[in-house]
Amino acid sequence: MKPILAAVDFSTTTAAVVEQAAALAKALGSKLWIIHASSDETRAILYDSVQFDSYSPEFSSMPGDAQLARDLSAKEIKREHAQLLGIASCLREKGVKAQAMLIKGDPAKLIIEKAEELEADMIIIGSHGHGLLHKALLGSVSESIIRHARCNVMVVPSAVVPSAEK
Repeated sequence: MKPILAAVDFSTTTAAVVEQAAALAKALGSKLWIIHASSDETRAILYDSVQFDSYSPEFSSMPGDAQLARDLSAKEIKREHAQLLGIASCLREKGVKAQAMLIKGDPAKLIIEKAEELEADMIIIGSHGHGLLHKALLGSVSESIIRHARCNVMVVPSAVVPSAEK
């Protein structure tokens, strides 16, 4: 059986996505790739947040802004990677053939590319249920994946509560 790719973002939908993906992978005997795309936009926002010169001229020569942003970004990447490894490890203990993957860049584009590269039969993603204004301003990773993926896409709604939390 071909692999299944579950895209997680560590939001409230992550547990439901992982549970649905694990159940399907186990039932089909498929390898499950748990993937997180760490957005470059997050890094840019992080970097902008440590730029002090726009607030007051006396901060314009403050050293370390770029280094602080890099340090914070590195810590975030390590935290995300540790979370992914933890998820994959727990799933393997339950008999699921799970592998974690952290990638950096545009989430929708990279998730679709990885699904094609891994020859995945399905991508499983979560939906946050944001309104039309949010989609118009920021777009929707789920919507983009649904439109452009060349394999099946399963969307787990934000209202789905994992059985462990029931």
